[in-house]
Amino acid sequence: MNRYWLMVTAMLLLCKVATAESRFGRPVIKLSNPKEFKYFKLDDNQFPMLERGPISVSCMTYRGTKSYYVEVAVDNQSESPITLDPNFVSFNKPGYSVFLTDTVSSAADVWASVAGPFIPTRPPPPTQATTTYSGTASTYGNTTQLSGTATTTVDDSAAGWHGLGQAIAARRYRNAQTRDQSFAVYLVTFAHEKQEGTIQPGKAGLYIFTFQQIKQKKAPFDVTVKVGSESFAFRYKE
Repeated sequence: MNRYWLMVTAMLLLCKVATAESRFGRPVIKLSNPKEFKYFKLDDNQFPMLERGPISVSCMTYRGTKSYYVEVAVDNQSESPITLDPNFVSFNKPGYSVFLTDTVSSAADVWASVAGPFIPTRPPPPTQATTTYSGTASTYGNTTQLSGTATTTVDDSAAGWHGLGQAIAARRYRNAQTRDQSFAVYLVTFAHEKQEGTIQPGKAGLYIFTFQQIKQKKAPFDVTVKVGSESFAFRYKE
């Protein structure tokens, strides 16, 4: 019975991982107070949004191997232009040192990580050889003659399974390569360093920031988006 429940628990955990929200293959960090936000759907992701009068701000944070990617959109429905400070997005994780990095350089790192072709591993050696003997005996007077053959077969099933595994791995690599190359282009296109700092009335701006943490450890954190005199706080749990 204990083994049965362990198997059920493992399957539930696998289902939870498989259905977790992600963006460009990176896990989306959950908000600690999700009920306080409105949401809109884009690219199969639910983007949280806060509104203050004619200004709307959305923020989604997802995590890579070394970096946090913070995707912020500001919608200006007022009658006046909005000018954003160059560092209008801040990342705070109490107890840990987190610093802003260059988004374009992060895009180059993502592209470089999948730049090469898939390299298969060497197949394993044959695991077993079997020799089968067959023969006949013929007697002529006082003489007996023996004749026959010996057949040796090699078990190459391991190599066959290896080839199948390599084909699956190659396909997954190509899919990941295409996804990450698209992600790198997306980062370059909407890197906050390359965007206009002024949003005209009736327009919106999209900005991507990248942050790195000196010690890679999960803990609650918050992202604050400052637009004029207003601050929009997005609190996350890891």
